[in-house]
This record gives sequence, structure tokens and C-alpha cells, in this order.
Amino acid sequence: MADRNSVTKFFVSNLPEGCNPWELRKALEGFGELVGTFVAKKRDKNGCRFGFASFKDVKDRFDMEKTLRGVKMGDYKLKINIARFAVENAGFLDHPEVKAQGPKAAGISEDLRSFKFRDFRSYSDVLGMGSSKGGGGVDCATEGRAEGEASKSIVAPDRTEAFSDLYDLAVIGRTVNLETLVDFDKLMRIAKVDFSRIQYLGGLTILISFIDISAASRFLEAKNLWEPWFTKLETWKGQSLHLERVAWLKLSGIPLHLLDTDFLSQIGALFGKVLHVPKGLEEEQDLSVCRVGILAGEANRINEVVTVKWKHRLYRTWVEEELDDWIPDCLGASWKFPCMRTEKVAALVKRWKVKE
Repeated sequence: MADRNSVTKFFVSNLPEGCNPWELRKALEGFGELVGTFVAKKRDKNGCRFGFASFKDVKDRFDMEKTLRGVKMGDYKLKINIARFAVENAGFLDHPEVKAQGPKAAGISEDLRSFKFRDFRSYSDVLGMGSSKGGGGVDCATEGRAEGEASKSIVAPDRTEAFSDLYDLAVIGRTVNLETLVDFDKLMRIAKVDFSRIQYLGGLTILISFIDISAASRFLEAKNLWEPWFTKLETWKGQSLHLERVAWLKLSGIPLHLLDTDFLSQIGALFGKVLHVPKGLEEEQDLSVCRVGILAGEANRINEVVTVKWKHRLYRTWVEEELDDWIPDCLGASWKFPCMRTEKVAALVKRWKVKE
């Protein structure tokens, strides 16, 4: 994980309806190294969706704040500023705490006012929980819960360097989809690539170890082979990785006349990037529950009710995350996910090799 002292957290408001952490990451990842994104389930005082984005090793936080202010997601212009009360941002504020008293508060410089109070609204005001009279402090514990952060924290020793023996001996890759992840061991064997081990890191990310540094380098250089498999592949050198996990959602209470793959995808997209939806529902015997696989960007387990509007009717659909830990088949585990047939994998590898 990234050192907290090297991380800067930004408050992001005016998010589009239905925006999830994955989409927020895609909108901001070009501005620096993102280590986390979060979208709140609540709305701010103005009724807007909001969230947070954390960047690593930001050289000039205030310059970054100005750069991010022009970002748009579709037709929505995002409102972005440094998260004042975030734990990650503690220590770099040189100004003392001053109670907000409006634009003419005595002794407050123009720069301090514009940063410290963000239009003279605290985070509790943004959430609609502040005093109607304005001013006052913010309950940091409440803000932490709004961000979905844990209430407990520890400081990891600077000397901690886990898996350092694999530096340059392993590569970290993020597969293009769930199907490739599940069948990755087959792809490697059919392509006759020698490797020592495949380890799952969560989401679509795996750690691939090799016998020696030269073998790892050769695989990394064979971009024409692995490019169809990965969206990103790099040597393991101890870098920070953002949180991602595959979550399997159980959807129940969906009316039969709405039970199709497109609608299931819409529900799954409320919680993350959709990785898998069931096919051939007409042949299923049990239609009371459908399972959708998503890529989630936050740690909290999902257990919510989604209200579905169809014509002039409203339906309540239950969305519950399965508690069993999911492990991809490429590690030798057995799980009910439709992997590619061996002939299909071989055909894909053969076609990729022709491109060499």
C-alpha cells in the first residue's frame, strides 16, 4: 500500500448519476498515480453525488487542485478540491484552524478562506448535517464514515518490503477481462511460456513469477503475445497497487418481464464495472436469484435494495454480495464460472502467434 504521507486526497462533487468508483478512476487516472477512489452513497447538501480520489506523490497539491477543476465526466463538470479533513492530508497544512465566520472573518487571508472553508461550508454542511447557522467544526468521525474508511489505523514500519525477493523476477498484470483471468494458466502453457507461479492479487490483477530475471524480461518484451491478455503489464518493484476486487452479486426480486441480460448489467453497473452476466436465462430452472460479477473499487460488502421504475410501477430488487471468497480457476481452484474451452484458447494463442 502507498505511504499515507505520500498520498493526497481530493473531494469530488457533481458526479453523474450512477457514477461508480471505477468510472471516477477512469476519468482521473490520466492526471497522476491514483491509489484509490470512492463514491458516497449519500448526496451533498445541494443534492449532488460526491466522492473522493487519492493520488500518490503529488508534487504541488494546490497546482494539482487547479488542474483537476476543469475535468468533466460527460456533460458534468466536476467540482474538485483538496479534502481538508482527510487523514492523508494531515501535516501539510501550514495554516492554523480558524472557525468559519464568513468572507469578512477577521485575520483570515483570501487564500486561507478559499482553501480552508471551501465557500464557507464544512463537510457536515456538504452532507446536509451541519448547523443552519453556518460555522462550527466538523465531526471527523462522521466524515470518515461518509468516506467509507475504517475507524482504526496503524502506521506500517518504513522497513517493510514484503515480496522483495521477487523484484525483477515477477511481473504484475491486469487482465482485459474475467475470462482471460480464469484461463490464464492455459494461455501460458499453450503459448509454451515457462513460469514459476501465478498468484492472485485481487480484481483482475495477478503476479506472475519466473525462474530468473531474463525469463521475466523476455516475457515483458513479448508484447505481441501478451497485449491481447493484459491492459497493463509491468515488472514488480514494490510499487503500490490500488484496491480492486471481484464481487459476485445475488440479485433477487426482479420481475420476470424485466429479467434479461441488459437489465442485469444495468443493476450491476450501479456497484462497479460489470464483468459477467448470466446467459441463456430461458434455460435456467431457478429464476428467483441471478448472479452478476462486478469489479468493485471499495472494500465494503454490498447489501442494498435497488428501486426499479418501469412505466408507472416501482419494484424493489435486493442486491447482496456473496460472502464466499472467489478465486480464479487459473490457480487450480474450481468455481462455477464459464471458462473458455481448451480448443478456443489454443485457437486464440495460435492467432496471436501469427502476428509475431
